[in-house]
Amino acid sequence: DDLSQLGLDRIPVVNLRRMDLGPSAATDGDQDVDLDDQLAEMIALRDEGKIGGIGISSVPLEVLRRALPAGIVCVQNAYSLLDRSQEAMVDVCAAEGIAWVPYFPLGSAFPGLPKVTDNAVVVDIAGELGVTPAQVGLAWILARAPHTLLIPGTRSITHLEENMGAAGVTLSAEAIARLDAVGSAAGHDYAVTGGHQ
Repeated sequence: DDLSQLGLDRIPVVNLRRMDLGPSAATDGDQDVDLDDQLAEMIALRDEGKIGGIGISSVPLEVLRRALPAGIVCVQNAYSLLDRSQEAMVDVCAAEGIAWVPYFPLGSAFPGLPKVTDNAVVVDIAGELGVTPAQVGLAWILARAPHTLLIPGTRSITHLEENMGAAGVTLSAEAIARLDAVGSAAGHDYAVTGGHQ
């Protein structure tokens, strides 16, 4: 039994990453399995006690709405101060009591694409507060969406401690307004299909 090899009685959450929606990392021979069929399998595993919750990743809002009857516990999509393409998804997750798990919370990890930590307003606010730009970017997400579970990339213990420190950063209403304006002016939305909108 694979669970015993993992030393677990059950896996707390399994995320379905929808690679069949737009450009993806799918390769020749990969199967495209209908969402309803995947959810049925996940529900069966949950009912058997092998998994605790079902999450979905890299999905548009209409797929989340379709999956809601399965009892989705988390959604993992790209979202940051510079990428607000998922605002409606954030709101639906909050309304439904679903954890929001943004990947790329500090902007894209790919070279040449904008990073929250390079933004002049973010850098200025970080200086005013005596914190790092990364902490400001992460604190903005937590202020925007308290139902968020942050998963920023971490390369060292120091980096981990810096990221964890974001939870202790309090942004004033004025700072939040300045940061909100950054997203409106940035015009960078990276769709869940992986392309640039």
